[in-house]
Amino acid sequence: MERSDDAHDRDAHERRQTIIDRMLAQALHPVSNDRSPSHDGLPDDMRLVVDVLLAKAEAQRQRRLTYEDLEEALPPRDVTAEDLEAIFWILSEHGIAIEDGDPAGD
Repeated sequence: MERSDDAHDRDAHERRQTIIDRMLAQALHPVSNDRSPSHDGLPDDMRLVVDVLLAKAEAQRQRRLTYEDLEEALPPRDVTAEDLEAIFWILSEHGIAIEDGDPAGD
C-alpha cells in the first residue's frame, strides 16, 4: 500500500509541477490576444513621455511618480485612452506606479 501512496504523491507532484511550469511559461510568453504595449510601438511623442518619466523616476530613485509628473510629461495634443494605458503598462513593467501625492514626501 505504501508503494501506491508514493506513486500517488509522485503523480500529485508531477501535476503541480506541470501547472507551475505552464503558469511560468504563460507569464514569460503570454499567449492572449491582448498585445502588451511596446515602447517601440508607441508614437514618437508617447515614447518621449515614457522616456521622460523613466528618467525622472531613476533620477529621484523612486518607484512611483505623481499624476502631476505625468501631466508635465504629456504632449500638448489630445492623448487617447490607449496612449495612457500603454504608458501605465510600460511604467508598471519597470516597477513604476503613477499615484496621487508627492513622491518626495515619503
